[in-house]
Amino acid sequence: MTDPPSDKPSAPAPSDKPVWERRDNLHYNQIRDNRRNVEINIGKACNNRCVFCVDGVRKKEDRSYLPKEEMFAEIERFAASGHQSLGFLGGEPTTYRWLPESVEHARKHGFTRIVIATNATRLRKPEYADRLLDAGLTRVTVSIHGHTAELEDKQTRVPGNFDKKVVALKYLVAQRAAGYLIDGVSVNIVLNGWNYRYLPKMMKFFYDSIGVQDIRVNFMRPEGYAEGNRELSAPYTVVVPIMMKAILLAEYHWKDKTFTFGGFPLCVLPRQLRDSDHLLKKYMGEYRDLSTDCSVRQDGNGVGIEQVDQKTQRSRFNWQERKRYDLKSPVRACGSCTRVELCEGIWNGYLHIHGEGEFRSI
Repeated sequence: MTDPPSDKPSAPAPSDKPVWERRDNLHYNQIRDNRRNVEINIGKACNNRCVFCVDGVRKKEDRSYLPKEEMFAEIERFAASGHQSLGFLGGEPTTYRWLPESVEHARKHGFTRIVIATNATRLRKPEYADRLLDAGLTRVTVSIHGHTAELEDKQTRVPGNFDKKVVALKYLVAQRAAGYLIDGVSVNIVLNGWNYRYLPKMMKFFYDSIGVQDIRVNFMRPEGYAEGNRELSAPYTVVVPIMMKAILLAEYHWKDKTFTFGGFPLCVLPRQLRDSDHLLKKYMGEYRDLSTDCSVRQDGNGVGIEQVDQKTQRSRFNWQERKRYDLKSPVRACGSCTRVELCEGIWNGYLHIHGEGEFRSI
């Protein structure tokens, strides 16, 4: 492997308002990351079958990959528009044969933050992980949703997955300590009806046993395989108390770690949290997330805020806006809520299952 890259600080953001732009893995009162981010979908092919996957059963065309030439063109397009942060999404990006070349191409075109969101099973092999690190990868977000093989493999529906992910995580953490992955190694947990009760145990496992410094939990979006599934879509009223216990553990026990949550409407949070500017900026992931544009295969409907490039058949949109205007909805209580400008709303799939009885204006 080559020597790890140096870590250069980002420029300060122009203001301290909640603009969803800030560098990951830093405490709430440090410099926000104001680099413009884009996430490019390589295709929806995946080597896992997660029970909550929003893609559900993939069509034949979805299982194909973005051609290398088109990937390079997308990278160059967003580099020219001033983006400095790039993420590769799937499906599973490590199944993309041109991923190392794409990472290197991004680095050559000025991207300083290069990320993959992955199930990491291929990264258990050092020779493959090292190719990505040498190409210029600066951050890995690992999707893992349990602290035991039984819990994890039940959700991904691939026996042996947990053990592979643990091997990969330990290697990535070691490479981070050696000076690589300057933007960090993060665990991303999809919080759902099968695993939310174990969140404190998951934190202990990933922080203490694996050495991960950064955990993000996202409330499940009930679409795809999970559409209409009450068992998987636990109500906020039962999940929030467990999440608050996790925040207390982060606040008093794992003070030197990063813990954030996403996908929780403000009105379901306890007053002590939602009325604390300090705590919200520290733990609410929407305060940390970079403003993110997306490039995905056009899915055929072309509705909402997405802009479809008819020549390339790519849909492009801003992720924060897509959530607020297309994938989530306000409820009646939002009409008189004083926090409506700060809250993205509720997943449409959640409202279809549970209705709007839990939500109130604040």
